[in-house]
Amino acid sequence: MDRDQDIDEGFGSALRRSYGRMAWWIVRLNRVFEPSRMADPPRTDLPSRTAVSPRRPLPPRPG
Repeated sequence: MDRDQDIDEGFGSALRRSYGRMAWWIVRLNRVFEPSRMADPPRTDLPSRTAVSPRRPLPPRPG
């Protein structure tokens, strides 16, 4: 095996490892600084229903 190729493989795996660690920290820090979602306030009263006039039946269609 060529000595230069052996050095390149070691450097590549070290580079991959360091990028992996950096990505892990970025994801972790994003989760820490992400603002948490406010909880919806509990509903104490039901919303009022709007008054709707009842439907009138339609006359039958001429056949």
